[in-house]
Amino acid sequence: MERKVSIYDIAKHLNLSVATVSYVINNKGKISQETKDRVNQAIKDLGYVMNSTARTLSTGKSHLIGLLLPLSSSNSGFIQNPFYGEFIAGLRMEISNYDYDIVISNLKSIDKLVDWISSRGLDGLIMLGKYPREIYEKIKEIDIPVVLTDVYEDYSKEFLNVRVDDEYGVYLATKYLLDNGHTKIGFVGNRLQSLVDHQRYLGYKKAIAEAKIENEYTFDCFSTFDDGYMIADDIINSDVTGVVCASDILAIGIISKYHNKGIEVPKNLSLVGFDDIQNSKYVYPALTTIRQDIEQKAVVAAKLVLDSLEKSENNVTLQVLEPKLVIRDSVNKIG
Repeated sequence: MERKVSIYDIAKHLNLSVATVSYVINNKGKISQETKDRVNQAIKDLGYVMNSTARTLSTGKSHLIGLLLPLSSSNSGFIQNPFYGEFIAGLRMEISNYDYDIVISNLKSIDKLVDWISSRGLDGLIMLGKYPREIYEKIKEIDIPVVLTDVYEDYSKEFLNVRVDDEYGVYLATKYLLDNGHTKIGFVGNRLQSLVDHQRYLGYKKAIAEAKIENEYTFDCFSTFDDGYMIADDIINSDVTGVVCASDILAIGIISKYHNKGIEVPKNLSLVGFDDIQNSKYVYPALTTIRQDIEQKAVVAAKLVLDSLEKSENNVTLQVLEPKLVIRDSVNKIG
């Protein structure tokens, strides 16, 4: 096996002290431009690569950003919903542009969370989704930048935060069904336990209130394909003609049940999803949905934590992204 080039090899090659080479590599000390150029050229010529342990010791940074998921790897919501994969892909792409890497974990306990952050030497942390309040209290004690995504609780104001305008998104979806003649419109989502889904439910309420429709139709379930598939029976047994779903994966589950029962979509039920995951354009019929740019959300989260690290910007910041209606084939005009 070929031996890796070390800092000592560079120093010997240039007849310089190891300290001088180290200063150049870590951009420390007063070193002449000529010496810097010689060292940097030797790094290229000899193929020197600083390992992560050495970099951490010399700079005090691990160049690792943690991503915390409130799910276990066996959780069906994580396995089934492509939202998470698309978010992670966007995050990894942006972070790598700044020579950082991402470390992913799920929440097991507060003590294990703190041990994970400490043992990995994380420079920053991105938390996806909602956690118990005591988690945030403990996180505040750790002196690293923390970015929350999709969190509405009051204590989220104490952290950097990014989310989409969930209420407005479902307002747009419900208005689109109303504009297509639907008056018996249902909302499908976990409005009672999820603050994100609750915000989306408020958008539904606002739209039907403006249309002076008094009857609400709500179908409470988690955002998984399986839950969408199961809740479809309740929708079939109701008299709704359209539903707004809190996620695309729910809508796709409903469409699947309708197909299996031989009931046509959108002839017998119009649907609008939320997220615009990649799968939504490939189901039949192609899903009309509310697009939250998942990749952009990940990029904004990455920029917030990296700006805090690289530019020492620690102001508490909330960034709200604007959703857009994407019209495809799952809504039928009636009346």
